Amino acid sequence: MKVCKFLLFFILLISSKNLMAQERVDHQKMNYLINPKQNSILYNDTLYKGSNQFRVLFLSSGDKDLIKLYHQHQAAKISGNIIFTAGTLGIIFASANNNISSGTKWGVIGGGAFCMILGTFNLLKGQMAMYKAVTLFNKKHNKTTVGFDVTGNNAGLVVNF
Repeated sequence: MKVCKFLLFFILLISSKNLMAQERVDHQKMNYLINPKQNSILYNDTLYKGSNQFRVLFLSSGDKDLIKLYHQHQAAKISGNIIFTAGTLGIIFASANNNISSGTKWGVIGGGAFCMILGTFNLLKGQMAMYKAVTLFNKKHNKTTVGFDVTGNNAGLVVNF
């Protein structure tokens, strides 16, 4: 028993090696914040939450690739929620109903579990599309600028990353 506990602790320790307590926020770029309740984007000191604000943000850029990734995010999110809900309802129905045969009950429960896994996969696929959109936006719209600045008696080179 002690070996199993140690092995479980060791596996958890190895799997959590790359976890961080906080997300890195770069104030000069667009940042995608994955929150438990609602995903957010932080850009130019403004917090964008939800699909309506994301749509305004990406449509204002006029970039077709960003808009395509936004639509992929929305489609995956909606289909994931519908499939997950259908799977949950199937499991509840099969568990509560005693009038169906045992084989059918287990088939519906298994199908419901599969739908829940598939729905979760679609939700993660939607988050990945949004992450790709933010990364693409940062690549295209955050360029390094070099300028020459003169103030009073001083002159200097200004580099913005």
